[in-house]
Amino acid sequence: MSDEKNINWRPPMKAPQVDYSKMLKLNFDQISHPEWMKNSLWSAKPSKNKSKSTSDTSSYEAQKLYSKWKKVMEEEAKVKQHRVKIDPNISVKFFDEITKSAKRLNCNPEDLAAIIYRESHFDPQVKSGSGNYVGLIQMDKVSFDSLEVKNKCTYAEYCKLPREKQLKYAEAYLKFRIDEKGLAGKKLSGGQIYTLIHRPKDINNPSTVRVHQRHVDDAKKVPEKMKKINTKM
Repeated sequence: MSDEKNINWRPPMKAPQVDYSKMLKLNFDQISHPEWMKNSLWSAKPSKNKSKSTSDTSSYEAQKLYSKWKKVMEEEAKVKQHRVKIDPNISVKFFDEITKSAKRLNCNPEDLAAIIYRESHFDPQVKSGSGNYVGLIQMDKVSFDSLEVKNKCTYAEYCKLPREKQLKYAEAYLKFRIDEKGLAGKKLSGGQIYTLIHRPKDINNPSTVRVHQRHVDDAKKVPEKMKKINTKM
């Protein structure tokens, strides 16, 4: 090869880079969503910011308790009660709070709901015959004053709280008794929980616990009995 040829030689030019993808690009949006589908029901997309209702966010246990006791409250509201105010508009949120409290107390939510029903029929302002005990689990002022609760209200204010807000004080009382009796971390029966409310000093007495367990079991049967009565009517 001569020097001239060496001087005139040039490396082959690279072929121009053509983006064939652009040539073949299809508007898939137009194919999958033709003009006639725009603004139609088929093109509607679900909103990502759609807020969940209370019933959507509540646990299955809470929903189950709500459906049972809601019917009981509706029926009882039709009958004049001696001292209990029956509110048929009981909320699923209340039973959601009962479920959460029961799990923290290590007991059955169904048992806790039955106990509260037996004590107050879910009326947070109901008073005992003597007037010394008020609320969901019939708490007196001495017991209330001994509780350590964050942002605690006065006893007078407690007596006027709605059931959803009063429940935390019922839980605090039971937690206090559970710790006091060395029952923390143990799975508790309805009879034990009810004994801690009525006769905490007898918590280690099997016969007392059995009596209270029968009361709890009887209360748990109320929704089913109410259902049978309505079916016959």
